[in-house]
Amino acid sequence: MKALLNKELKLCTPLQVPLFFVFAAMLLIPSYPYLVAGFFICNAVFYSFAMSTGQNDVMFSVLLPVSKKDIVRGKLTYVVCIQLVSMLLFAGMVFVNHAMYKDVINRGGTTASITLLAFYLLLYSVFNAVYIPGYFKAPHKFGIRFLKALIACFAVILICEGVMAASANAEGVAAFDFIRRYLNVFPTDTAALVCQLITLAVCVAVYAVTNVLVCKKAASNFEKLDI
Repeated sequence: MKALLNKELKLCTPLQVPLFFVFAAMLLIPSYPYLVAGFFICNAVFYSFAMSTGQNDVMFSVLLPVSKKDIVRGKLTYVVCIQLVSMLLFAGMVFVNHAMYKDVINRGGTTASITLLAFYLLLYSVFNAVYIPGYFKAPHKFGIRFLKALIACFAVILICEGVMAASANAEGVAAFDFIRRYLNVFPTDTAALVCQLITLAVCVAVYAVTNVLVCKKAASNFEKLDI
């Protein structure tokens, strides 16, 4: 696995991958739908897969003394590494955002908070579920698979940011009041912190389970692929 991950880093990491990490700075924009920044990390994964396809990495990997399942695991591990690095950057930017804007609620979407980090994991879960199994079913159709993942990701962004923006701007609705007080705010009190940590724990579980299922489905698709 270490050798396969090393292969991904050296042969399938275009310049766009580290460049897209810069979009974590979007969390410093006031009143902005910050979940959009996570989409650019999905773009980084796409460019990696595009480079992989362009260099015929699938054929090269199949010729190595490893199973197809290990190839899928190596690719997925690489994707998870990209996403976790982005999470560290986003986490840092959440604190910078709070230092800059204090307790101002983001009326354009999700406030920089633990909830936002949870939403990033949810976004990555959807992207991985749609894109990776499809890629290993037909690697040459990586662009079409990305378009499908793009639609799914923007649906997640619209729903999450729409609900959070509504909670920030609508008052008098019990559900929105709860979201605004406990979820769509930087957690400075125990109640908000507990609610957001629960949300994060749920999304971590979703992300972990999704990746396990993605690995199995992608490996199954790859085994059926005649190369």
